[in-house]
Amino acid sequence: MGFIEGLTTFLEQVQGDPLTYSVVFFIYIIAATIILPIPVELMLFLSPVTPFAIKAILLGVGKAVGSIIVFYIGMNLEEPIINLTKKWVFFRMVVSTCKWFVDKLGYIGLYLIMSVPLMVDTVPVYLFSIFRKERTDRDLWIFALTNLAAGITRAAIVFYVVTELGWDIL
Repeated sequence: MGFIEGLTTFLEQVQGDPLTYSVVFFIYIIAATIILPIPVELMLFLSPVTPFAIKAILLGVGKAVGSIIVFYIGMNLEEPIINLTKKWVFFRMVVSTCKWFVDKLGYIGLYLIMSVPLMVDTVPVYLFSIFRKERTDRDLWIFALTNLAAGITRAAIVFYVVTELGWDIL
């Protein structure tokens, strides 16, 4: 059983305890932001005893914490990626397109992409962390706050859709 399966199973087992569920859910969100290319919205439906607003805030804060870690990882990945572009023309085209994408969209684009429910957000977070021109503390906090806001927005969209559909699963 892999890390994600174990964490998911544990999350299901502790859904009756709001505190334990919240801690595990928070860790799950951070892991999903850093290394797990999976959508996390399904975990919002576990633990009916945990208020949805708490889960939405945990989703946002977990994304923000994960994005801070990814920001620092991205700083260390830029140089090896640039070195690869010198060897492979196709890779150079992909990197150039990604850089253009990040420069063109900026933080508003990151917010919009990260707000889409069921979006696998590991790739966009890494793209933005690697190809941002700025590497200041201010940029780090804007990056984290963008991910925080997008995580809460994502949960709100899920809540709205589920409520509008009349599903009683929250």
